[in-house]
Amino acid sequence: MKKRIIFRADGDASTGLGHLYRLFGLVEVLKDSFDFVFVTKASSTFSVIPKSYKTHFIPEHIDFKDEVTWLSQSYNPNDHITIVDGYQFNSTYQKKIKDKGYTLVYIDDLASEHIFADLVINHSPYLTEKHYKKEPYTKLALGTRYALLRPGFLKEAKLERNIKSIDSAFVCFGGADPFNLTYKAVTALLQLNRIKKISVVLGGAYKFNEILELKNTHPLKIDLYKNLSENELIKVMKNCNFAIVPASTILFEICCIKMPVLSGFYVENQELIYKGFLNKKSIYEGGDMSKFKALDFHRIVKNLLLKNDYSLYVSHQKVLFDKMIKERHVNLIKSLC
Repeated sequence: MKKRIIFRADGDASTGLGHLYRLFGLVEVLKDSFDFVFVTKASSTFSVIPKSYKTHFIPEHIDFKDEVTWLSQSYNPNDHITIVDGYQFNSTYQKKIKDKGYTLVYIDDLASEHIFADLVINHSPYLTEKHYKKEPYTKLALGTRYALLRPGFLKEAKLERNIKSIDSAFVCFGGADPFNLTYKAVTALLQLNRIKKISVVLGGAYKFNEILELKNTHPLKIDLYKNLSENELIKVMKNCNFAIVPASTILFEICCIKMPVLSGFYVENQELIYKGFLNKKSIYEGGDMSKFKALDFHRIVKNLLLKNDYSLYVSHQKVLFDKMIKERHVNLIKSLC
């Protein structure tokens, strides 16, 4: 009998929503081949979870140390594959899951814990097997060949696109944007005459108000968006020819659309992804953005606009993602059944 999948991730204003969105990508490519349930804490930002998903909220009285017991009582380990995404699912948690008899897949981006999972998926283009401490039975699925992307972006990745000039910018710094880099980047872009339009996507956990003041001051130049569907997000991206995004899921998505991208990192889990895309010459170098001011964005983008040819970066983005990503993921999970 084909096993059912338990997808397990959390996300809220304090932790960010990246783990949820990344797992949504895998849900979308697997849902036609497997029955599934999406399991998350009651405190997660449930509004971002697609309403079509069968969702099971972990009761608030269940402590994390008791979660594996609760899970095994709710879902027979012999009938289910558990796919987890989050830093709390460390070696101790993985060992408990395996001891209960589950087949376990771990979505990773740090390569820091000893791995007890049956399979690790890490779509950073930087990491190799030598970065991992693991059990002999653990399989590794590494690099953009295993990119965790929603189907619409996989479709866009196959298309040709040429960027000849830059005049419209896309800005998005994820679910929470704790350093308010959105505001700083937009402030910088407003000072550049070449940029005629700025499309800003705010994350579900974004709490700052200054960006609204900028929008009110520049209503024709700034478009603000929030809680976009996959297709809506793709449409906004395709109307732009330059992007400023961090090295998180949004970077994979914007590279599927293909355009010059200024990227960097502001938390540890983004650094390896950043190094991978930089090594592939797919992005412009932003480095550590956690201390960035508007002046820093202005300086880098001003220099970038002096370039006349962006084709090399776009061509490097195109080869990151091939046509077999969905089939690759489906076959990976089928091999565990």
